[in-house]
Amino acid sequence: MAECEHLRVGGEFLKSVSWPSAFRQKAHDRCYCNRCYSSNLADTLTVAGYTYVIPRGWTRFAVSVDESFFNHHKVWDTWLNCYHGTTIENAISCVEHRTLLLPNDTTMHGKKLEIRKGHIPGEHFAFTTPSINYAALDYYAHKYDFRSPYNLQLYSIKVALQCKQKPDSIIVQGETVKADQQGIRICSFIPNNALEWKTKHRSSVMIYGVLLEIKRCYENDDPSNSLQYQQISNTQSTTYVPIAIPEKLSVGTSKVENISNSEPASLPIVNEVVQKSMSKKKIALFIMLAIATFLPLTTLIIGQIYKNDCPIQPWIPRWMTVFGAVGLSTFPLIFIIMFITFKRCSDDITIGSSISGCITCLLVFFFLAWLITGSVWVFPARSKVQYDQPNEAHYCRENLYKFAFGLLLVQYSLIGLLICCSGIVAVCSMLF
Repeated sequence: MAECEHLRVGGEFLKSVSWPSAFRQKAHDRCYCNRCYSSNLADTLTVAGYTYVIPRGWTRFAVSVDESFFNHHKVWDTWLNCYHGTTIENAISCVEHRTLLLPNDTTMHGKKLEIRKGHIPGEHFAFTTPSINYAALDYYAHKYDFRSPYNLQLYSIKVALQCKQKPDSIIVQGETVKADQQGIRICSFIPNNALEWKTKHRSSVMIYGVLLEIKRCYENDDPSNSLQYQQISNTQSTTYVPIAIPEKLSVGTSKVENISNSEPASLPIVNEVVQKSMSKKKIALFIMLAIATFLPLTTLIIGQIYKNDCPIQPWIPRWMTVFGAVGLSTFPLIFIIMFITFKRCSDDITIGSSISGCITCLLVFFFLAWLITGSVWVFPARSKVQYDQPNEAHYCRENLYKFAFGLLLVQYSLIGLLICCSGIVAVCSMLF
C-alpha cells in the first residue's frame, strides 16, 4: 500500500518547523484519516473508565515518553486521554519541557510564561479537553498554510497535543466559547458542560503525540467541524454549570477561560510568510533555469560551429554537441516527469515517484558517463594541443578546447561541492 498522504505531508511540515527529532517515536505514528481508520471502526473507546474520543481526521506523530515513569504510575492503563489545541511553536516548547507548563513558570530558556492576551487573569492552570473537536476550534488550535515540497500542493494544518492526564488531578467544567448560547453541540460524545479540564499539577499531564489535522485547501473533510469553526464565536465566556462526573474527577466552581500552557510565541502571518517564501523560490528558480538554459545552449552552438576544427581529437566538438542537445532536452523531460507524477499518478504516489525516479536516475547516469567520456577525450590532449597551425594534427580551435576544458572543471567542482554539502548536512544531523 502506498504511503498515506497525511503521514507524508505531516512529516514534511514537522521537518519544516525543525520539530525536535530526538523526541520522535515513528514506530507509534498513527493516522486516523478515512483511509487509514475506516468508518466501521469505533469512534470512542473506554480508557480508565472514561470516554476516549478517537481523533478522526487527524494524524498522530508520536512523541517518545519516559517509559519508567509511565510504567511506575501505570499511565497507559489508569490515566485519561485528552487533547490540547495550540500553536506549533508552543507544541515544540511543551515537548521539549516534557509537559504543559503553567503561567508564571520559567522555561529552560529563561523566559517567564504569561497568560495570553484576551484570557482571564489569575487562572494559573494547564487546560486540556477530552474532545478533539473542542481542541480543534480556531480559538485554540492555530491553522497554518503549508505547501508540500513533494507536489507543491497547498494544505491547511492545525496542531494539537495528545496527552495522558492523571484522573484525580482534573477539575472539570463546561465549554467557554458560548456554544450553548448558540445552540451548538461541539462534540457528539462529550457534553458541552464537560469539555474543559484544568489542573495545577504540572506532572499530571504527559504528552505522547502531536496531532496534525491536514487538509487540502479545497477540501472540507469534516463538515461538522467546519460548521463549528464558522458559527462558534471566539469570545470569552466566564461561567459554567457544574455537572455529575466520575468519582475520580473533581468539579471546579470558579470562572475560567482557556489559556496557553506553554511558552508563548507570536503566530506568524502565514500568508505573508508563504508569499515571501514563494517569491524567493521563484527568483532562485529563475536564476537556475537561466544558467541551465544558457550553458547547454552555448555548448551546443560552439560544438556545431567548430565541429571540424579539432583534428587532435574530433570527438571533442561532438561531445559538446551531444552534451548541449541533451541538456536542452532535459526541460521537456522534467515537464514529463512532473506531469506523470502530479497528474496521471496523483492517486498513487508510489507509482508516480517510481516513474519520475527512474527517469531522473537515467539522466544522472547519462551525464556522469558523458562527463567521464569527455574527460578521456579532453584532458589527455592538453599537453600537446596547439592553437596556431590549423593544418597540424595537434591543432584544435582555442575557443573550442578551452571551453570544453573549463566545462569539465565546472562540472567536477559542482559535484565536489555537492558531496561536501551533503557530508556537512549528514554530520550536523547526527550531532544535533
